Amino acid sequence: MDINILWLLVAFGGGAFGAAIGPQTAFILTGFAYLFGLAGLLATGGDNAMAGAFIDTVAFGPIFGPHIAWAGGAAGSAYAAYKGYMESGRDVVSPLAGLAKFDVLAVAGVFGMGGYLFERVLHLVPVLSTNDGTAIGWTDTVALTVVISHVVARMMFGKASKKVFGPFPNGRPLVLDDGSHWVEHQERWGLSAGHGFTSGMIFAFGAIWLVVNYPGNEIIQSKAFLIGWAVSALTLTFLTCGLKTPVTHHMTLIAALAGVISLQIMTQGGSIGDATMTQMVIATLIGAVMGAVSGLWGELLSRLMNARGDTHIDPPALAIFSLTTVLFIVKALAM
Repeated sequence: MDINILWLLVAFGGGAFGAAIGPQTAFILTGFAYLFGLAGLLATGGDNAMAGAFIDTVAFGPIFGPHIAWAGGAAGSAYAAYKGYMESGRDVVSPLAGLAKFDVLAVAGVFGMGGYLFERVLHLVPVLSTNDGTAIGWTDTVALTVVISHVVARMMFGKASKKVFGPFPNGRPLVLDDGSHWVEHQERWGLSAGHGFTSGMIFAFGAIWLVVNYPGNEIIQSKAFLIGWAVSALTLTFLTCGLKTPVTHHMTLIAALAGVISLQIMTQGGSIGDATMTQMVIATLIGAVMGAVSGLWGELLSRLMNARGDTHIDPPALAIFSLTTVLFIVKALAM
């Protein structure tokens, strides 16, 4: 584990800035930063280490890293509601700068620093590896850090209940008949699965296209699966504006990761760049199915942990870290 003191310092600003502009807006900018870096990679034929460093530093580092800016901003919202500055601690859309309370930004900054440190600590966990010893990680440490940050914020700033699960006023955890919702316009089970299948299909294809066409580029091979996640993050702009846009980043990320891992398994022993059309079709369909699974899993986790809480515990982050772990285990066993 390496701790960069400069990054730790900047993480305070990242968390505070995420709260100031609104947690969801900070997350949208994360997606933009990734796509900007990816564009730099593709513009140079994949031969641009600085573009990869930009993604690591800006999109996933102390500036817009979700475990810093998004998680810190959400903690700021929880704290602001706890202090009575705003009505709901689950409001992750409103820019908290409008409250004109620097203590809110300071709390968000501290959570940003905590997010940076804890994500580093998670790298101490032994990683999974393939049969040839290639390390593949063990989970999405950024997503897991987001979840832990949100849980800590609820324990500290929740009012009605400091429980991670619930409360369930109707006694039926999966039935939303008490006015509680996460994303009401997509919460029906069939819709959640449908959004996951369709969005998962196109971005599993997008990630597969990248890894097949840039087989020798380590940066693209390791980051291609994030393309759908980034586009999904950008679409939240419209949700912020009040349009009934689906929340799909957990679906598109898991779909793309499943598609790429499936193709890696099918082409092991050779080059992924030589994948056949049949292999790519199978990998894309596997990705689409996993997108649907992630959509359903995210909705279920929302009903258990977020929809009725008075602070935000992020269903997509929950789905991403748990299903990433499953996919990494499958890859370790199959390769």
